[in-house]
Amino acid sequence: MLGTNAMIIAGLFILLLGILFIYLIKPNVKRFTGFPVPMFAHRGLHGKGIPENSLAAFARARESELGVELDVRFTSDKKLVVFHDDNLKRLCGVDIPVESITYEELKNYRLLGTDEGVPLFEEVLNTLKGMPIICEIKSLPGENVNEICEAVLRHMKAYNSFMCIESFNPFVVQWFSKNRPDVIRGQLSMNFLKEREGLAFVKAFVMTHLFINVLGRPDFIAYRFTDDSAGFYLCRKIFNPVCAAWTARGEKQQEQARLKYKAIIFEQE
Repeated sequence: MLGTNAMIIAGLFILLLGILFIYLIKPNVKRFTGFPVPMFAHRGLHGKGIPENSLAAFARARESELGVELDVRFTSDKKLVVFHDDNLKRLCGVDIPVESITYEELKNYRLLGTDEGVPLFEEVLNTLKGMPIICEIKSLPGENVNEICEAVLRHMKAYNSFMCIESFNPFVVQWFSKNRPDVIRGQLSMNFLKEREGLAFVKAFVMTHLFINVLGRPDFIAYRFTDDSAGFYLCRKIFNPVCAAWTARGEKQQEQARLKYKAIIFEQE
């Protein structure tokens, strides 16, 4: 009898864990069926002498009638600029955090030795002229996300075309869920257990398996297309959310990504 009771208790415990797992990974109710275009140029259509996240890269994407994925972050004087890294070293050759200098100071630096500078978000929107945008909101660990989310939202209101937001930071996604639930929001992730990116094991585990969905209930999931996890697999199978692949480089990877994803964030080889 004791053995039977123990098995019942163990079974109930496993059932409760399963219910909790499903509750945590659940995305938003299905209100978003897909992006207006299937292809989004990662940081603009760059390469061949055109730097990423430059006005030239966005103009090229616009001419090709492509959607774009871009990154926004703050300067020290709270100007929204389109730049991926938190430091200028890789693209501008100087070891300076973006959020430590003003926009006027930032204008002194060029991207990869070209004539292109770091653009304001407003300049990029004017260049894209209505092409669909996936806007990744960048924030530093522990940073209050209110200001940057509000700043992005102001620009979204003035943009007369499709724009959604995404972020690795679940508190950014949560901010839009609470304050502007009408905005389409996406949770970015990858298998952080393979590449920790400085995360502690628990955070890497939670991010990898999308337990963070409980915070922002995203409308779509943007996952590194070469990765998978039990949480992401079950989220797809149970809830069938819209999924975007990042970042497919070249035709071969794009063909692989099309098997599982409704939208592809891509780069040319």
